[in-house]
Amino acid sequence: CECEQELQALVSKVIQHYKDYYTIKWALAYEDVLAFFCPTWISPLKNAYSWVTGLKPSAVFKLVNSIRTNGVPSTSLVELTQEQMRKIEAFRVKIMLKEEKVEREMERQQVIVADRKMAELVRLVIQVKNGEEVRQ
Repeated sequence: CECEQELQALVSKVIQHYKDYYTIKWALAYEDVLAFFCPTWISPLKNAYSWVTGLKPSAVFKLVNSIRTNGVPSTSLVELTQEQMRKIEAFRVKIMLKEEKVEREMERQQVIVADRKMAELVRLVIQVKNGEEVRQ
């Protein structure tokens, strides 16, 4: 019973930390919205995980379009001018081009790794076929 109370206290403390984190993060989004979507304290590896799971910079544009088309009340996105929309679209295209460049580089790196592994496998198969002893 005492152990369960300690665990419950720890869970409550962790939940409160998450609430505080997101409360502060949301408040700071008004000052720097980019830091909201890509915090500066996240490591490049964690950013890569986000990228691989589909949370790319272009996701912001989907959110903006969704808010605009659904007419979410009390948002200034519904009232954007044509000029503002043109600038957002130009920025979206720029981001998409950069995303494509990153994705091509990721594919290139995957091919390089796969090619090395395949070359090693071919070398091992040749050694086995020639009757050489293989210690791997």
